[in-house]
Amino acid sequence: MQEWAKEFYNSGAWKQARSQAKKRDKYLCVDCLRAGKITPAEEVHHIIALTPHNITDPNIALRLDNLKSLCRECHKKYDPKRVPRRYKVDEFGRVQIPGVPPGAI
Repeated sequence: MQEWAKEFYNSGAWKQARSQAKKRDKYLCVDCLRAGKITPAEEVHHIIALTPHNITDPNIALRLDNLKSLCRECHKKYDPKRVPRRYKVDEFGRVQIPGVPPGAI
């Protein structure tokens, strides 16, 4: 958890929204369910990711249609720190893909 998000994730508003999302999703991982597996949901994911700029916007941070219940394994797939990137962005905002010369795309 990022330092800027700790207060939010410890708040009663988040705990209530998380509980409502899990209840709505019948306490099951929605991604596993879509793949035909039944797996208990352990976490709740923000579809539009939280940032320091939008964490105070309840339409993003607490709105149920921006939340989905996931198991830990599925939630890892959405965490950019846990998923290896297939590209990099340089200091000028240019996409760099390993093995592709700069300017080739």
